[in-house]
Amino acid sequence: MKREKCPKCGSGKIMHDVRVIDRDGEYANGTLSVQIERKPGALIFKKAETMELHAHICGDCGYAELYAADPSRLWEAYATSRQPGSIS
Repeated sequence: MKREKCPKCGSGKIMHDVRVIDRDGEYANGTLSVQIERKPGALIFKKAETMELHAHICGDCGYAELYAADPSRLWEAYATSRQPGSIS
């Protein structure tokens, strides 16, 4: 929903780049994130790519979409993790 109108109801009341809270224990709040390991089978040094997610939310119907700030970095890590030899 990086657009100016909601794809569900057509409203123009779009809140961009809203932080999505991820609870980390009883008192700590973090930002929701995703992680892709370039070497998922490695015991250590998995070369993880971690990225925060942000929401775009409709102010009328509440529809929300999550976005990563730099999806090309995630795609590169994902593609690397699927190559032969990336397991170890």
